[in-house]
Amino acid sequence: MANYLKKSCSFFYEDWQNRLEQYSVIIIYAYRNNFDLIKYVSSRKHDYQKVIIWYWNPVIRCIHPDKIRHLGCELWSFDPLDCQRYNLHFNTTYYFKELELPSNSMRHRSVFFCGLDKGRKEKLDEIQQKLNIMGLTSYFHVVDEKKSVAQRLPLLSYQEYLEYLSVSDAVLDVLQDGQEGMTLRVMEALFLKKKLITTQKNLLKADFYHPDNIFIIGMDNWSQIKEFMNRPIYSIPNEILIKYDFDSWIKRLIY
Repeated sequence: MANYLKKSCSFFYEDWQNRLEQYSVIIIYAYRNNFDLIKYVSSRKHDYQKVIIWYWNPVIRCIHPDKIRHLGCELWSFDPLDCQRYNLHFNTTYYFKELELPSNSMRHRSVFFCGLDKGRKEKLDEIQQKLNIMGLTSYFHVVDEKKSVAQRLPLLSYQEYLEYLSVSDAVLDVLQDGQEGMTLRVMEALFLKKKLITTQKNLLKADFYHPDNIFIIGMDNWSQIKEFMNRPIYSIPNEILIKYDFDSWIKRLIY
């Protein structure tokens, strides 16, 4: 089994620069400010090593593939449409099957959303209003990245995020314009057995789709959403879940 090194955007995590030769596969996330890191690692790559740039957000929010394609890295994305547009390799979004929801005494809500605005605020407000009309409680934690830190809602840690999710029946997933890849929210709903309300119509073709678990905005009828929320979660077979687990994701990158 190969060893792995995952780095985000900093050159200052431990002494990894001195240990690069130990790794056969190096995965770097395609943040916008990662060019220097990608260039540095690529310049030190040996023939036995594979450097993978992972686009876990749409390309429009990451470093452009044309800026790094010449560096000899493999470029992979979670978004099928971006793979077509920019000639990238495709892999699914991933999650960790070992993760569990924390228990807490927060107030129960029907629907939970947490994320950056990313131009979605108007759509989110519209959805929240429809949920209210249908008698469903909700909490939307929308961070406006254009505002100063003092003026906007604080970012939640992932532990805090999971605490909110643990007392919610469903997670809301609203895609950015031009995005088709499955978000982390889709994986959370799948692995943590929560209902999913989403704008992603392509999920109708997903191997884990079931109408008791996924409500697709723009396809399903809003008048039936309360009925959808009241239906029990359909149990997805383990062989499907494993496909989206981190270990399976890694194997697809390597082999």
